[in-house]
Amino acid sequence: MWKIGVSALMSTLASSASARVDWAPVSSDGFSTVYMDLASRRTSPNGIVTVDALTDYNAASPQAAAFGLADKGLSEIETASFDCVNRKYRSEGGAWRQGQMGEGKIVKPYPAKDGWSPVPPYYDGLFAKVCASKSLE
Repeated sequence: MWKIGVSALMSTLASSASARVDWAPVSSDGFSTVYMDLASRRTSPNGIVTVDALTDYNAASPQAAAFGLADKGLSEIETASFDCVNRKYRSEGGAWRQGQMGEGKIVKPYPAKDGWSPVPPYYDGLFAKVCASKSLE
């Protein structure tokens, strides 16, 4: 019976891990489009808002070669935390993906950062959306 329970649990975890995410578009600049997973949004007791973000890059963009998309990948999924009061950002880690919209093989994972930094320009729209909807929780 224990083996059946473990098998059922593993099957459930595998199917939930592979479930498709409903990415909501947040901003676009011609080089990239940033999306967020609305279901991933969570707020800590100290007011830090964390979301899963997908950045999908346009390989035909003039910036693509200089940015090194051929080596990095065509999309990136990152867990990002925002301090809405102090306008700060911290990466909780993520990974570059081979294909568009977070599909394909992971090309280059990266770890979480320890410190906070100013919100990068490419996340201005995400910061605005996440922090504007902070009061909705």
